[in-house]
Amino acid sequence: MPKTVEQIRAEYEVAGGRAFFAEGRFAVVNCTFKDSKNGNRFATVELRDGTGSFTARAFDAALIVGIDEAGAIDARLKVEEFNGAMSCVINAWDVAELTSDDVLRLGGLDPEVHAQRVATLEAWLGQCDGTVYGDVLRACFAEPGTWEAFCMAPAAVRLHHAEPGGLVRHLVEVGSAGLALLDSTGTDYDRPYFLAGVFLHDLGKLDTYTLPPTISYTAQGLMGEHQIWSTFRLAKACGVAGAPRSVEARLLHIIEQAHGAYKHAEWQDALGPEAKALAAADFFSSRLGETEKERKAQLALDRLLADEAAAGAARGFDSLADGSASPSGEPTAQATGLF
Repeated sequence: MPKTVEQIRAEYEVAGGRAFFAEGRFAVVNCTFKDSKNGNRFATVELRDGTGSFTARAFDAALIVGIDEAGAIDARLKVEEFNGAMSCVINAWDVAELTSDDVLRLGGLDPEVHAQRVATLEAWLGQCDGTVYGDVLRACFAEPGTWEAFCMAPAAVRLHHAEPGGLVRHLVEVGSAGLALLDSTGTDYDRPYFLAGVFLHDLGKLDTYTLPPTISYTAQGLMGEHQIWSTFRLAKACGVAGAPRSVEARLLHIIEQAHGAYKHAEWQDALGPEAKALAAADFFSSRLGETEKERKAQLALDRLLADEAAAGAARGFDSLADGSASPSGEPTAQATGLF
């Protein structure tokens, strides 16, 4: 019976070092090939489903062929302990045929939530209709299959929103945060221009990353950053829409400033509140993804708290949560309204 990543990990925890076999359906997130000391080639594969991910290896030459292009697989694994950690070896696999919803679920996403995010973007796109910015956006998505690819694309390979539909999730966060910033000023702003920036600033990711399940860099992505490819798509769309050069310049500026305001665009300050809001919102959303360093730091903190709790020494976090007094009898920061 197929098992999830979570179930395989749970069985490993109670197996006591005993080897066992497990079957399951997994997305091949990424795959690398290496040569062992004896010259034999093997594959290291990150497998993921909706409950988590783990690394597996394939040593049989026949099993290595095509696994990096499979997208998703139905796999039989041998699971055992090696050097004190769970080791998974792929004994057999077949390509798994997936629908778009299957791809989302293997990435840990709810298809209904994703559909709601897509609907938000469609509504924003509709709000731009009747403007030159709307004409440019419609030209960007006019080619058959572009909108569908856009809705499934990841926002990154490793950093933030590196998941099926990750680009949609990122853009909804950016657009919502940016609009809130602009509304907070109480002054007028160009809403269609800002929304065009939301769509356009990461549009080049359709060129730089492969579509899920397996997310990796394309040849274009290895040769140039995604914002460069965004400007290529912008130029083409402006030509199709017959947009004035001034409009093309404004849109190119907001794409550049979305990525450069914090790093490498010191030569030009962001022009207008729309570009500034987009840059700030994009920076915020991009930091929501959990990096490996953050995961390690959180794990270390959790272990420290567990050790303190076991020793009866945990004092700040639990009391802050309910506003209770500290061991000295003084009210906590939360109780006094400091936080």
